[in-house]
Parts: sequence; C-alpha cells; structure tokens
Amino acid sequence: MDKRLGLIIAVCIVEVIFRAFYDFIRIDPLLYTFIARSVEMGIILALAWKDCGITTGSVRKEVLVGFGIALAFALAVILTDLVSRIALAGGVLKLLLARQHIENPVGFFLVGCLFAPLAEELFFRGLVYTWLRQRLPLIAAIAVSALMFASVHGFLSPVQLIGGILFAGIFEWRRSIWAPYIVHVLANFGIWVFPLVCPF
Repeated sequence: MDKRLGLIIAVCIVEVIFRAFYDFIRIDPLLYTFIARSVEMGIILALAWKDCGITTGSVRKEVLVGFGIALAFALAVILTDLVSRIALAGGVLKLLLARQHIENPVGFFLVGCLFAPLAEELFFRGLVYTWLRQRLPLIAAIAVSALMFASVHGFLSPVQLIGGILFAGIFEWRRSIWAPYIVHVLANFGIWVFPLVCPF
C-alpha cells in the first residue's frame, strides 16, 4: 500500500474512533476537537513531514499570498452579496450563513479558526488532494477532495464545498498548505463574525 494512502486510512480510523466515543466522554466539545485534531496532526507530521505540504521555500511568502487571496475573496463575496440583494431580500449571505451562539469565543477562535484548519489542510490538501492528484485529472481531484472536505463537516454545505474547491485550487498553485491555511483561517473567522456584525 502506498504510504500516503496508508496515512489517509489511519487518520480516518482515528477520526471514526473519536466520533464514536464523543457521546461517552463528557468534556468540552472544543477541547475534544482539539485533542482529536492534535492526534491526527501528530500522525501526519510524524510520518509524512516532507509529504504533507508543510515544507516550503518561504513560509512568510506563502502567508502573504494567503492574505492577498483572502482579501480578494472577501471582496468578491461582499460584492456578490451586494449584487444579489437586487433579487434576494437580505442577499445571498443571509441564505448561506447563520449567527452562531459561541459560549467560549476565545476557545472557538483558537480551535475553530486557528488549530483545526491547520490539521484539515495537512489532511485534505497535503494528503488527500495530493494522493488524488496523482491519480485523477486536475478538476476531478479538486472536485472529489472538495466533496470529501465538505462532507466531514456534517452535511454538504455550499460554503464548505466552495471552501474545499478554493483551498485545493490554491494548494495546486502554491504546492504548500500555508496559503490555503491562511485563507481557511480567515474564512472560518469570517463565517463566524460576519453574521454578528452585518445586518441581513
């Protein structure tokens, strides 16, 4: 079996185990997510450091590229929302985003906006997308990895699907997880904060 596929299977098994025991362990959901992602990230980094997209010539440059893409994407989303208000009351974002009640904003920011996206980029782009890309044409690899990414978030949300497509496209271009990671972080933050500050 190919090493990358073995790691994908191992991480999936760990995720299944954590999900199976979730209802039996009475700890904070954010802490539980942090522990699960830590174990998964530890497996990936320990066994595939050079093969998971974490190494790059310049992390600083990739981070700056990520910020630039995130800014352009945010402007495109806001413009799309404003234009959509011509036909949709409240705009398209009102249909796609909902206010989230977060009891622990600091914990949510640290886990949901910073830590979990790193683990997800290592897995979905560094391992899954790369493995698919070696076997499928570009569009098929992006589509399949985006579907997988969206499906693990509970349901096939258009927001997660668009994110999966965007992150895979950036990874294909940059060959590193850092630019898609920055976009992922800022997207998660935006999905959380935008409905709180923007009237629909």
